[in-house]
Amino acid sequence: MLPSHLRDLTDQAVDYARAHHHGEGHTVAAAVLTKSGAVIFGLNAYHFLGGPCGEIAALANHAAQAPDDPIDAVVAVHGPTGEVIAPCGRCRQVLFDKDPEILSVVRSQRGLEAMPVRDLLPHAFDQRSIDQEQRIYMWEGYEQSIRGGSKRQTVRVDDPFRQGPALLVFEKENGAAVSLPADVTGVVHLRRTELTEEHAQKDGFDSLAELQAALDRHYPSLHADAPVDVVSFHVTNRV
Repeated sequence: MLPSHLRDLTDQAVDYARAHHHGEGHTVAAAVLTKSGAVIFGLNAYHFLGGPCGEIAALANHAAQAPDDPIDAVVAVHGPTGEVIAPCGRCRQVLFDKDPEILSVVRSQRGLEAMPVRDLLPHAFDQRSIDQEQRIYMWEGYEQSIRGGSKRQTVRVDDPFRQGPALLVFEKENGAAVSLPADVTGVVHLRRTELTEEHAQKDGFDSLAELQAALDRHYPSLHADAPVDVVSFHVTNRV
């Protein structure tokens, strides 16, 4: 989970990326958050001879607009999809050289989280990942209910998805992983307090109380009015 100020930063970066991406030259936007709370944006400028990434552009804008206001966090977003992406190797190094304690929002198997740029190596940006199907990581205990059709949705926190093809991934305790092809058919943004008995039934639970208890297990610090995404899906026969 993200703290609220980094969730807000990410939302602003996503909105900026979706609004300003254009053609092949401007596909990634970045936003930096300063210690005072200011948000400064940047947009990449691709060229075959090289060009600044969104993070580098945001750092340049920061240097021009607020050089005495240290950077606290950064997030980069792929404009055409609205997906949060990890900084590339060059940007990681530049951010590290600026301040290794700058927090970078990245996506892991647990959803969006923030970590210091010094710890980013396991989340290196991979251009190939943009064209891959989104992956929805599931607790292995849900596999049978999903295969049987009683579980047709999942409630996620700081783990955004979009409509379209996906892989449901069940990681086993023995280290094995099982994947099922699926299609995400809908994503609804709610507050936890707005979940209903119908949501619980589509999630494979007998009651809303059981769904809420499962949320407490998966997200122990989730408060009553926290934002959640209700992600609907169905398993397909794609190979």
